[in-house]
Amino acid sequence: EAEVEAVKKDKYPEIAARVIAHLSDKYISARDEIEHEVETMKDFFRSQKDMPGKTKADVLKEIWEELPKYTEKPLPPLDEEVLAQLSEVPANVPGQWNHSWGTADKLYKSEAIDAFGLKYLLGVFETQEEAQK
Repeated sequence: EAEVEAVKKDKYPEIAARVIAHLSDKYISARDEIEHEVETMKDFFRSQKDMPGKTKADVLKEIWEELPKYTEKPLPPLDEEVLAQLSEVPANVPGQWNHSWGTADKLYKSEAIDAFGLKYLLGVFETQEEAQK
């Protein structure tokens, strides 16, 4: 028993310190990786431009002109039917441009809880005041 007590006294603090250091390092690296992904996603959504008067067909044509610079093979021509359909759709759909879900640093959710304890999401808002209404 004295030997077990000696091991507990001598080895346990060292083992615990290594385990805590390992877990802390894992937590920090995971946190930083997630934060990097969040910032990348927000940068992507913030890069969206307002294009009044342009259609999705115009955007597709611009992309199709740029793609050969990055591929080794020539691209096939665009289908005229698809272009005709896309020419009826605006490039920026009203209400979807620069949406807060992709650009906000902080969002607030509003929930309702029924008599049985079930939660229902009422909405996601940019401010606490909007969420409390």
